[in-house]
Amino acid sequence: MQPRLFKAVGCAKLIYLFIYLLLNQMKKSVLTIIKEYAMITFGGVLNALSLFVFVNPCKLVAGGFTGLSSALTYIVHAMMPSVPYEQQMPVVYFILNVPLIVLSLIYLRGDFTFKTIWATVVCTLTLGIIPTDLQFTDSRLIAIIFGGFMLGLAMHVAAINNGSNGGTEIIAKLVNKYKPEMDISNVLLVLNIIITVAGSIIVMVVEGENIWTVAYSLMYVWIGANSMGMFSRGMDHPQKYLIVTTKPQEMAQQVIRYFHRGVTIVDMEDNNGEKDVNKMVMVVVQYRQTSTLRKIIAKVDPSAFTFVKDIHDVFSRPSFNRSYKNESK
Repeated sequence: MQPRLFKAVGCAKLIYLFIYLLLNQMKKSVLTIIKEYAMITFGGVLNALSLFVFVNPCKLVAGGFTGLSSALTYIVHAMMPSVPYEQQMPVVYFILNVPLIVLSLIYLRGDFTFKTIWATVVCTLTLGIIPTDLQFTDSRLIAIIFGGFMLGLAMHVAAINNGSNGGTEIIAKLVNKYKPEMDISNVLLVLNIIITVAGSIIVMVVEGENIWTVAYSLMYVWIGANSMGMFSRGMDHPQKYLIVTTKPQEMAQQVIRYFHRGVTIVDMEDNNGEKDVNKMVMVVVQYRQTSTLRKIIAKVDPSAFTFVKDIHDVFSRPSFNRSYKNESK
């Protein structure tokens, strides 16, 4: 009786968490919920299309749990050749994600978990209903470009709506919650590379593919990751310029004149704690403006020491990214 009791208690806890998440979702307006879940649905469909249309037909392997499910499906298909690969893949994909979804329900809860469940279900169903006529096999190069682009867009859409497509993204969220000081990005990068290479080797052995399967698969993962970064930053992402100069006021006036941007001037000290004659001018500009700013720096103070940092986003001033024209001299 005890094992049954433990199972009943475990199921009751999961049902309670599921109801809790539903009630939490109802705090938002109906329109907001519809919009967010529409975007999550779009991301899940894109993820499935990337796999079904471009990756699987070209015998490639994606990164993360998606790639792991592809590789395991090749093994399952070798043992059960009577069942088409396209029918086995969604089942393996969903089974692999179930343990992570359960962990997310227990430890993460909240909006993220519910949307991740929905994205996983959408991707699984889409993988099962896409007609095989859409599969692309003409060129691996074209497949990794379009497939990687769609993968990056799918991850971006899920991320900006506080969701994910499951797999290693859930692991990252769990680690970030309980070990926020840990840099999980490098761990996930190594994990994705290991899964991609190992999965490609499985494809080479089971399907008789050549060594280029590894190279194309890794390139697909790289394009996907960089596409996500491009969508997140935008094509005209902001950059922070830190200019150490003896002419801070003149530098600031020129920057304000040309860019209509606020400028911060910071006093500096040398290594002996004495006030330095130089001051640091800090300004945030868009990427397309950097060539003009470099010319201003070279004109005002050619000996200025300047270093640049990429910025993910500027969110406190909505007007920052609006187009404008530089004033003429």
